[in-house]
Amino acid sequence: MSDDSLPPPSPEACLTPTRYIESTHPAIVDCVERLRVRELTPPARAAALFRFVRDEIRYEFMAKLTPEEYLASHVFLEAKGFCVQKAVLLCALSRAAEVPCAIVLSDLVDHSLSPKIAGALGTNVMFHHGLNAFYVEGRWLKVDASLSPDVTTRKGYRLVEFDGTTEALLPETTLAGGPHATYARFHGTYADLPFDQMMNAFMAAYQHVDVLALSQLGFRL
Repeated sequence: MSDDSLPPPSPEACLTPTRYIESTHPAIVDCVERLRVRELTPPARAAALFRFVRDEIRYEFMAKLTPEEYLASHVFLEAKGFCVQKAVLLCALSRAAEVPCAIVLSDLVDHSLSPKIAGALGTNVMFHHGLNAFYVEGRWLKVDASLSPDVTTRKGYRLVEFDGTTEALLPETTLAGGPHATYARFHGTYADLPFDQMMNAFMAAYQHVDVLALSQLGFRL
């Protein structure tokens, strides 16, 4: 596994709103207030917001193509999204709660991907898979809130748990002991979503995707 090729941004840069990470949007601020996390310590705040995005924002295996679909407010109101969208929302909520948070992009090998989906995609690698990094107590901690409990239960995956003090990434094995996920490469840690970089990576990696086969399976890129 290769680590970040880019140095992380400053914690201060990861407290401010950006185009996608709308931490001052009324819906985002209201959510933080309703969750009552401000009274908690920063690690506990990060853990509570992680659980909210993991559990309450349903994961869907559908990469989106328009910038508007990646706005934190859009993801929050839809209450669903794929990995990058969930990471953007977690960033916004965390910054609204005054905990520095960044976007991390990685290449994730999904060993449990069905042969039909892998065949349609032409690979079992999820290029530019999105997750987060929290800055708590002087350390950057990578966390992956992408898979909601309905997915982990249905697929027999291990649920990712985060307590605010240690990294929380997708496990290498399923509950049955089979191979699940491997982070093959981390591209970098970002103060805002690098939309164009991500789209270029998607188009290069999936240029030979079988769109018809994917649509018949109920998925789209």
